[in-house]
Amino acid sequence: MSETQKYTILNVDDNDGSLYAKSRILKRAGYNIVEAGTGTDALRFVKEAVPQLVLLDVMLPDISGIDVCRAIKENPLSAHMMVLQISATHITEVDRIQGLEGGADTYLTEPVHAEELVATVKALLRLYDREEENRQLLARLRDADRLKDEFLATLAHELRNPLQPMRNAVHAIRLVDPLAPEFQSCCGIIDVEVSHLTRLIDDLMDVARITRDKIELRKERLPLVEVLKKVIVSTHTMIETKAHVLHVLLPKGPLDVDGDEVRLSQIFSNLLNNAAKYTPNGGQIWLSARQENDEAVVSIKDGGIGIPADKLSRLFEMFYQVDHSLERSSDGLGIGLTLAQRLVNLHGGTIEVFSDGPEKGSEFVVRLPLCAATVFHRVNVEETGSGISRRILIADDNPLTLKSLSILWQSLGHTVEIANDGLGAVQKAESFQPEVAVLDVGMPRLSGYDACRRIRDQPCGKDMVLVAVTGWGEDRARRAAEEAGFDGLLVKPVHPEVIMQFVDAVLENRQSKAADSSDQNPTN
Repeated sequence: MSETQKYTILNVDDNDGSLYAKSRILKRAGYNIVEAGTGTDALRFVKEAVPQLVLLDVMLPDISGIDVCRAIKENPLSAHMMVLQISATHITEVDRIQGLEGGADTYLTEPVHAEELVATVKALLRLYDREEENRQLLARLRDADRLKDEFLATLAHELRNPLQPMRNAVHAIRLVDPLAPEFQSCCGIIDVEVSHLTRLIDDLMDVARITRDKIELRKERLPLVEVLKKVIVSTHTMIETKAHVLHVLLPKGPLDVDGDEVRLSQIFSNLLNNAAKYTPNGGQIWLSARQENDEAVVSIKDGGIGIPADKLSRLFEMFYQVDHSLERSSDGLGIGLTLAQRLVNLHGGTIEVFSDGPEKGSEFVVRLPLCAATVFHRVNVEETGSGISRRILIADDNPLTLKSLSILWQSLGHTVEIANDGLGAVQKAESFQPEVAVLDVGMPRLSGYDACRRIRDQPCGKDMVLVAVTGWGEDRARRAAEEAGFDGLLVKPVHPEVIMQFVDAVLENRQSKAADSSDQNPTN
């Protein structure tokens, strides 16, 4: 087969003589020709014959060639086809401009010499081939990007699962009284490193999401001061391990912002952890918040290693690290600050960095727009639990997670039953009738989602607090959990006290709603 025989050309003209002449020239050049005499037939053959090039007369009896061209180019299935507009009557410069603006790739006027027609067709088909190569390359890149995202999601899931029992075991050991100081120190080290690994995994997943604009903010009115207090608690271990002194200055009045609590916590945890990491042991860190006009301003300052002036402008670039030396080989992936900046921007705010140079510390300043001052009710879950003994069902196919979490909660006075698959969880829920069920999403025999649905259908499941836990951190996992009937989803590895804080919050919200409903519908 010759090089030209791989191409199909659709020749559209209502003049039989002109149609024959152009088809004969192109057939002699070796091209496959399909003919049409109307705009309607042309659009039909575009779908059926799938030509690489359409040779299109302007004057057609039913639809103008300009409109036919526009229809071809506006359809995603045919937009890649080359269109050579040709006319014996519309031959002015204005006609050519109108044809090109209608989507034609080029425009010829008749009479046209055979050599010119063939040369123009060859040029357009060369362009078609280049664009086809680019389309195939783009498709391969998209497939590779999709496979990369699937790999990262699977990797994150597999890495999060073993971190959960490690975190549970650390908390269980800390409950031993008295525990030798050296063992307390070892527990602190393990806890810090588990948190560090968790942040690296989360950052990797968030990079994949944020570069594809897949970050979904769940905004609500938030007291920023309360968010910062929780961040201080969550970063306490890192700061304490390095013997830093943290100075906190927070306003007594409200600083309410419209934001996603999880993402705001991620921003400030990242900045505070960085301050602790890059400050030599026994250093000073300052965290403050204040109002400036209609903005909340949060400053995190440290007396650490500082930043050279020529590095400041690149600090928020993806994967950029100030120091690549072996001494700083534990600095992370170089994506945390990029994520912080993107998340701040998604909240309508800004983030800036200041430093007087090496060994002179640094300061990060985040500005977020304030909400209008109104009074609203919000459940405070800062406490580490209500202290109430509860009946808890734990379902997970990882035996280490089951064992470590059950030991921990039993030592805190809770009554615990376990199940190692979804079907067992449904059966245990019916016989044990727990107040709380913590279900892993990916279990054999029955998924956590389906187990939740079946438990909700039981009489005892109507008021049960059902918590999903998973190593999959995508937004679709949260949506699936909500649709299944879970009260919420937490991503592994999750602190056991965070689970109980969440349970207390769910129950308090239910009580609050019940009280509000009672006030609105008083009995006579």
